Amino acid sequence: MLIISTRSRYGLRALAEMARLGTDNPLALSEIAAREEVSTRYLEQIFGRLRAAGIVMGRRGPGGGYTLARPASEISLFEVVQTLERGVVCPDCLTDAPGCDGPPTTMETCKRREWCLTRKLWAMLRDSCLRTLQANTLEDLAWDRLREV
Repeated sequence: MLIISTRSRYGLRALAEMARLGTDNPLALSEIAAREEVSTRYLEQIFGRLRAAGIVMGRRGPGGGYTLARPASEISLFEVVQTLERGVVCPDCLTDAPGCDGPPTTMETCKRREWCLTRKLWAMLRDSCLRTLQANTLEDLAWDRLREV
């Protein structure tokens, strides 16, 4: 299982729109925000992370905006989500964080870890999500050609 925040959802939408437009000319965040019905301020935060990770490039001034730093076919969805989520968020029992047997009060591993009936389910869901994100690119998303894995 994987928890995807609005940061990743909006970021993927904005990047897919950029890939669909396929232009080498920079796109203003205000234009992307209007197309995707997202706050420009929120996109500024998102694109700051994407720029730092080398996924987009920004140009200031008149005619400025953002372009993809690489072809959309070379940017995996996993790379984008990992950049925007700062790692993958999984159920606690898969990450050695406090467990699902109560509120997190210590940094001990979940007591139910070795015999919990749902742990295998969470691991399977997480792995399926990760495989899907790794197997698909922005180009796949932009042109509705996502591969099932």
